Amino acid sequence: MQDSRLTSPERSSRRRRLIALLSSCGLGCAGLVGLFQPLPALAIPQQEAMKKLAVIPVFVLTDSKGIPLPLQRDKALVLPLFLDRGKAEQELAAFLKTNPTIKAGVLPMPMNVALERVQELNKSLKDRKLLSPVVPAPSDLSQARTLLGKQGLDQKAIQEGLSVPVFFTKPLITVKTPQGERGLFFFDYASLQKAMATIPDRNKLTIQAADLSAVMDQIVKQSKDTYAFYPTPEYFRLVQQQSRTQGAGPAGAPPAVAPRR
Repeated sequence: MQDSRLTSPERSSRRRRLIALLSSCGLGCAGLVGLFQPLPALAIPQQEAMKKLAVIPVFVLTDSKGIPLPLQRDKALVLPLFLDRGKAEQELAAFLKTNPTIKAGVLPMPMNVALERVQELNKSLKDRKLLSPVVPAPSDLSQARTLLGKQGLDQKAIQEGLSVPVFFTKPLITVKTPQGERGLFFFDYASLQKAMATIPDRNKLTIQAADLSAVMDQIVKQSKDTYAFYPTPEYFRLVQQQSRTQGAGPAGAPPAVAPRR
């Protein structure tokens, strides 16, 4: 992705406006388009459900002050939210190649915070709309497409409905938390496989996939809080980096999980 027109006075003025808005906007909630229509009645508040995404870091291109940098794509402004740091670094390299005078970097932030800030920004923008696609790892997207095909969805429905893949099992793998038992959803296929490896009767589990929007619909329609997202490997790496900086011991994964019957 490149942004070859941002150096003109008009683009610079628009960028300054966007940076100011991104710097000052507050928190709200955001929706994602996916395989199923949103449910009209929410048992769990949408904002509370969004907080579950706090253990899923996304990587965003920012300026030297840590303020996100939207990119020009034809007539749209785009702020990709990368689940894979490596993909974000590639995007940064392409950006710096066409904008060598701009000091930019990659900053991690919780997915819920990133989505909420983008929504607030769009409320402030009148002449333009900022798109903020969550960009998954290509391997996870490919794996989800294969699983959805096995689940009976045709390729057209998968192509139109799958944006951010989430993996889970039937019956659900669960983990015990201080708040009680929670059924787990995974953002990366490898983490789900590692969790299954700890379960003796894992051959009885069926791996499935869905779009994030469908998962969020499932979460908010429950009468009780019964689901959680398993932190991504990037989350554990960030926690370990912080622990080393503060002189604490390395952070580990949650306790062993078991299937929910």
